[in-house]
Amino acid sequence: MIDDEKEVRDVIADVLEMDGLDVLTASDGREALALMNRNRFDLIFCDLRMPQMDGRAFYEAIQRDYPGAFKRIVFVTAKADSPEYGAFLRETNIPVMEKPITMQQLRQMAARMLGPVRRH
Repeated sequence: MIDDEKEVRDVIADVLEMDGLDVLTASDGREALALMNRNRFDLIFCDLRMPQMDGRAFYEAIQRDYPGAFKRIVFVTAKADSPEYGAFLRETNIPVMEKPITMQQLRQMAARMLGPVRRH
């Protein structure tokens, strides 16, 4: 989970961990790229608006440096239709979840991207 808001990162991580998933978090795209150098991720939830490296720059970096990983991204944002990001989201066709999201929506997206999630 990549989000500059700690509370958002923690809530999403807690929900996914309750469902038996291992979760690492990052506060922006740069921190996430450092994690990708050491780990393989099955699914990446990523905010769009972040300092240092936003979701678009992160997407472009992994598309270039980690072929295939960009197919496992879900963007989580409050303004998917904004002039700043709307065209980008339409062009990439990456799944988007609009904030605020519910636990049910999060679980449904994880299941859609990963297949059924097994609980402990």
